[in-house]
Amino acid sequence: MAFDPSNVDWKLADTIRKHVNFLNNYSDGKRADLRGQQHKGALLNGVDLRRALITNADFRGAQFVGANLSEASVSGTQLRAADFTGAKLIKTDFRGADLEQARLASADLTDADFRATKVGARKGDETVTNLGGADLDNAKAVRTNLGRANMMGVTARGAHFDGCAMDATNLKGAILIGATLENSSLRGANLQDVNFADARLANTDLTGADLRSCHLDGADMSGADLSDCVIASDMEALEADVRELLVRHFAWISSGGRRGAPADFSGRNLEGVNFSGADLSAADFTGANLNGANLRRCSFRFTKFTTASLAGAQMQRSDLRGANFRNAILDEANFQASILTPMRVVDPRTGEEKGIWAADLAGAKAAGANFQRVDFTSANLSGAVLDGSDLSHAQLADCTIDGTSFENTNLDKTRMPSSQGAEAGQDTAAADAH
Repeated sequence: MAFDPSNVDWKLADTIRKHVNFLNNYSDGKRADLRGQQHKGALLNGVDLRRALITNADFRGAQFVGANLSEASVSGTQLRAADFTGAKLIKTDFRGADLEQARLASADLTDADFRATKVGARKGDETVTNLGGADLDNAKAVRTNLGRANMMGVTARGAHFDGCAMDATNLKGAILIGATLENSSLRGANLQDVNFADARLANTDLTGADLRSCHLDGADMSGADLSDCVIASDMEALEADVRELLVRHFAWISSGGRRGAPADFSGRNLEGVNFSGADLSAADFTGANLNGANLRRCSFRFTKFTTASLAGAQMQRSDLRGANFRNAILDEANFQASILTPMRVVDPRTGEEKGIWAADLAGAKAAGANFQRVDFTSANLSGAVLDGSDLSHAQLADCTIDGTSFENTNLDKTRMPSSQGAEAGQDTAAADAH
């Protein structure tokens, strides 16, 4: 949609007309100076505002779809919920701008500057560029300077951040599925809960970055510098050999098995250990003592907990797909909102499904455990003792419950297997919930 002067005030329309003449070197041309002006909700789709002065202005909710603001100065400007879809923003100065919830999908942000700035800030302070919750899907941000920017919760599927400066940037909870960040610097960045599935981070500098609870399924981290990364909480409190196993395991996970080695904690006394946020997928905890351990928001896909003791362990919001808890002790453990659905393995080259692994809790002792809202779909619960546990709002569809004990279990709004029977011990209310 092209710029329509009937939808904006005539003064702004005339400013843009003169600016276009300025860009074309016409005699009546004049560079657009919108500094400090208020134009909330302005319709500026397709306008050419290259090299314009728009600092400390208010363009909240404005539409710049397909517009060209390359080399414009937009620092300190209010752009909350503005729409820059498909816009050209090459070498644009966004330092200290507020772009929260802005739409930048498919925009070209090559060489743009989103650094923090002290201009307009209180003495001794600085204003951080705010991109929280912004839409950057398929955006081109090559060599863009995003140092220390707030990018919490951004969506940037398929975006290009190659060669970017993102040191100390806050990307917590961002969705970067299929994004490329090759040869970029994310030193000290907050990458907690970031979804890097199928992303490319080859030769990226992640020194000191916080990688707790991030998702690296199919990510390419070849040549990445992972020195001093935070991969679990309170790492400095861990015993030296435990810390070394954790670091080597993360190297193994992040390199696709090319470096490091899977961690073997079998038989170890790890009572009360704090591994929260760690990715310990495919690690071996067979027979280990994890009583009272803090294992919140961990990734334990295909992890072996066979015969391990996890009494009182905190495992809320952890990824337990394909995990093996056969004959484990889970009394009073807290699994609230964790994922125990089947794990599907796909060949990344062909897309062919190589197999499906369901969680295995056969013979586990889980008296008094908290399984609120846990999805056990297709899990093996044969012979498990779930007496006195809380399974309210849990999903047990297609589970195997042969010989499973549900005595005094809370089954409020629990979805039980279609083959459930009286031997499961559920009352009429639980059956109605099904």
